[in-house]
Amino acid sequence: MIKTLIRLKILKFILISGASAAYAFKKYCDKKNKEKVKKDGKTSLLTR
Repeated sequence: MIKTLIRLKILKFILISGASAAYAFKKYCDKKNKEKVKKDGKTSLLTR
């Protein structure tokens, strides 16, 4: 019983950590994409 509870807590911790890491990675990628779009947008305006 105690081993099962410990395993469940560890599993819960792993799932929450994984979700947090995925969210942070998504935010990082979105930020990079926004910077890239801004950079591309500025260069295209100068060439017109």
